[in-house]
Amino acid sequence: MPHTNLKLYTIHMLYLPHFLTGATILKLAPNPIVGLPLALLSHFILDLTPHNDFDLRPGMKLRDFFHSEPRKRNLIITVLSIDYLFTAVAFLWILTTYKDMMFLAGGIAGVFPDALEQTLMLFGIPLPGWQDKLQWRVSAKYGFISYPIVSAIAIYFLIT
Repeated sequence: MPHTNLKLYTIHMLYLPHFLTGATILKLAPNPIVGLPLALLSHFILDLTPHNDFDLRPGMKLRDFFHSEPRKRNLIITVLSIDYLFTAVAFLWILTTYKDMMFLAGGIAGVFPDALEQTLMLFGIPLPGWQDKLQWRVSAKYGFISYPIVSAIAIYFLIT
């Protein structure tokens, strides 16, 4: 296959901050009629905070990812693997500590828009652009600062 100049990029803000924020919202607003829409809305609000997401752009297909430059592809796989691992640990922590399915539902609502987009990619559908205008992308130098800050704030509210 010929080399392309396609820049490959990955997801919007990582899952962990979205998941923890959604779960926290359900702790603070336990009525699911109020809390679940707020958790979903939090996804879009977090996407408006400065972050680096490897510059995802609409129209990308999963095969584009696998045909990208290996160094960048491996970096993205590493970052995503760590994020998925931390999100799974957070899921299990909330499940075993709080035993509250609504907290988990809030976390799932918080990641839902990105999860939906990425699931569509698994079925060969190019990445939709419905969230693209909401992204406040900054360089990697500054863009990864928001993830631990948002996650730490959410954890603080979960444990207090």
